[in-house]
Amino acid sequence: MSDVAHWFAVTVKPTDERLSPDAFDGFCSELIELGASGTAVDRAPEITCYIEGHKATIDAFIASVAPLKCSVISVAEVSQENWTGACPDVWEPIRVGTIEVVPVQSLDDPKVTAADAIRIIPGLGFGTGHHVTTRMVLGALSEYAGSTAKTNTIRVFDLGTGSGILAIAAARLLGTTVEGNDIDQGALENARDNIALNNVSNLVTVSPAPLTEVTGPYDLILANLYGEVLMQLAPEVTRIAQPGATAILSGITEIVWDQVWHVYGQQFGWRLTSEQSENGWMCAVIER
Repeated sequence: MSDVAHWFAVTVKPTDERLSPDAFDGFCSELIELGASGTAVDRAPEITCYIEGHKATIDAFIASVAPLKCSVISVAEVSQENWTGACPDVWEPIRVGTIEVVPVQSLDDPKVTAADAIRIIPGLGFGTGHHVTTRMVLGALSEYAGSTAKTNTIRVFDLGTGSGILAIAAARLLGTTVEGNDIDQGALENARDNIALNNVSNLVTVSPAPLTEVTGPYDLILANLYGEVLMQLAPEVTRIAQPGATAILSGITEIVWDQVWHVYGQQFGWRLTSEQSENGWMCAVIER
């Protein structure tokens, strides 16, 4: 049997079809925590989850969603298509702080944008700026840049770069080099296209290098990952951080935030500078 992973669409339907908007968002968040790379709602209240893996991966996902009080409507293998781009909402430009993000179709998309806008090709790399976690990091990054002198001496690392949106924004706002990594080859390809599209190839580099091989030290670390992953990576995040460094963490649900902060604050001595929450998700700015 081939070891090549495939993409699957698993459609589920909550037992309670009258969930409030907040509860519905929370339900989608739980699906992502359980392994969905993304969700789409084409016919509410049905939710389609996109998952990369093998049949065993899908079987495990289906078993894990059983306690959520929902029924599985369908399971289908899909081509490795751009599931992010298939969602209509991602094509709307957004502005966060001083950052404007404009989704485009391709490297050759003729869409006219402001000179300082970040152009992003929605792809398998997570992050078009539309998800609340990405928006919160962009907002925190904009504030950080507003209070920091623009200098090429700041070293920045983007952990789990996804589409490269955070790395590109940091390079633009701070005028410095940014290094990023991601274990997903599709995300790296998407990130490299976006880096080229925004003419920051001289500033931003991304690689599949695991965090254990990253040396640092860095002045700013960006990490939009699940809370459980952030806890696992806390020793390495701390290792690559310069004394006095700032880290902007997101991708954390409110449910696990206390656990994440216990690890970073109590076990590794970080200080909490600010935190914010939206739709059940957290973003924290911490200092070493």
